[in-house]
Amino acid sequence: MKTIIVADDSNIIVNIVKRAFEGEYNVISAQNGEEAIQLLQNNNLDDIVGMLLDLNMPGVDGFAVLEYLKNNNLFLKVPVSIITGDDDMDVISKAFEYNIIDVLKKPFNVDNIKKIVEKTISIRSINNM
Repeated sequence: MKTIIVADDSNIIVNIVKRAFEGEYNVISAQNGEEAIQLLQNNNLDDIVGMLLDLNMPGVDGFAVLEYLKNNNLFLKVPVSIITGDDDMDVISKAFEYNIIDVLKKPFNVDNIKKIVEKTISIRSINNM
């Protein structure tokens, strides 16, 4: 089963994503950027179809994860969409300086999350053709 990484310190967000894709994808989660990087290092990247990444997490934040992905040329292997409660346009603009797919602002519903995951995953399929 293909895997989606959800890097968000909110258990509510993680649980929404897990329920939305139960039986369809293996959803693994990270509470902060350090755990997200460990998941990338410890899992077969061919099995990871996408990542939902919160920018504001304790300790190592989402921007550090974006830097890790950029420095290791992983954006083509692991497409990333941002999930954030931050309305600061400077923060959103900074995120788009990386090779991300899209940004989904919190709060969101299951339909929103399914659409952004489908969009994120479809980019990986195009990259692997």
